[in-house]
Amino acid sequence: MKKIRKNSFAFCGGVYGDEGKGRIVDEYVDFYSKKGSPVIVYRDNGGANAGHTIELTDGRRLAMHLLPSGILCKSAKVILGKGMVIHPEDLLTEINEVKEHNGDKICAQIIIDENTYLALDTHRAYEAALKNWQKGGSGATGRGIAPAYADILLRHPLQIKDIAVFNENKISRHYRLYQALLKGLGVKLSTAKVPAYNKTELQTVGTEQEFVKKLEAQGKLIKGMVEDINASLGQMWSDEKKVFIFEKAQAIGLDCRYGVYPDITASDTTFDGIFSSTEGIVDPDQIGTRAAVIKATYMSSVGSRILPTIMGEKLAAKIREDAHEYGATTKRPRDIAYIDLPALRFFTRVGNVNSHILTHMDIVYPNTPIKICTKYKINGKEVEYRPSQEYLLKVKPEFIELETWDQAEIQKAKSYKELPKEAKKYLDFIAKNLNSKISMITTGPQRNQSIKIP
Repeated sequence: MKKIRKNSFAFCGGVYGDEGKGRIVDEYVDFYSKKGSPVIVYRDNGGANAGHTIELTDGRRLAMHLLPSGILCKSAKVILGKGMVIHPEDLLTEINEVKEHNGDKICAQIIIDENTYLALDTHRAYEAALKNWQKGGSGATGRGIAPAYADILLRHPLQIKDIAVFNENKISRHYRLYQALLKGLGVKLSTAKVPAYNKTELQTVGTEQEFVKKLEAQGKLIKGMVEDINASLGQMWSDEKKVFIFEKAQAIGLDCRYGVYPDITASDTTFDGIFSSTEGIVDPDQIGTRAAVIKATYMSSVGSRILPTIMGEKLAAKIREDAHEYGATTKRPRDIAYIDLPALRFFTRVGNVNSHILTHMDIVYPNTPIKICTKYKINGKEVEYRPSQEYLLKVKPEFIELETWDQAEIQKAKSYKELPKEAKKYLDFIAKNLNSKISMITTGPQRNQSIKIP
């Protein structure tokens, strides 16, 4: 049996993303840093397609995409791992934005694994061209994530070390490759328009010379953060006085192996991705808490997937407004569905999850029972969840209803004992049906509206 590493926690989205895991990571970082513990926050997947919110010292909030939670914690080191794809301009803009709103301070030390891959404007231009050419790109955020990961499989990726110690020849060859690819799709790379960080207007990729010059300048600014981290990461992981917090991007239901096309992402969204990103230094089975964050009383989804448990628009519209159900990166309104236990059981299994955190326990309404799908049937025979849209269109969900609880009462609760009895019954039901421990809930939007479950 593998030894569990003390003071280690990992958090992922348990369904289709936007479950509020950024807030949970932020609370854990804040809790341990206030205890005086050195905190390591490690992100191992995704890129600028992710979105989470960090809370500033004056209570204001900033939406981040590449920087992990913990960036404002003096005792923290935040590590951008090898499994990520980083857009250097976006990263530098995020850093400057945090400084601008935080008295010109970052606080945490930022470390980037030198082998972390790059996602560039070339990738964004190619993704946009593909989206125009075929429907297969309809699940994309426009941040060039899939083409950046495809470069790894096609054996010609660019890594952060290629701009930190500038490799002009390699950068130029990359530009010329994408110039040829886009020409085949009828697009001129130099004049192609791509999204820029937190800007409504698009920017031009530019000529080869302009592209190379821009990356060289960005490399000089990033160089001081770039390290060969394997030796130091191994030492940190061995030191159990240090608190390790792993922050996943996206969610298990968006994994390219376990999601519904085209609404998938290109990286490993399960906890097993930590193993490959850290090159085997961290075995996810040794992480004490591997928590999937899910919404307590409903599910939400952005994209073209059609969920079997989609709810009527009257209740969905109310939840969407009350819970601000719009994509953190895309701003797209989310589809709202009833809790789907067959899907949650599947994601729990493939995600290597050992506990759950339920957010949005306050999204309940008087005289409105909580509707839960407990099983699927096809032609009268019970079946399990499968990640296929054609399959999910065939299933007939069967529901039960559980009694709701008082919103004001749960928002005032400070401990498990103070929760309404109906909420306790609901938590027991979910834990039993997912064969998982419920380790924490949130009872409102504020940081202090959370309760750890004994």
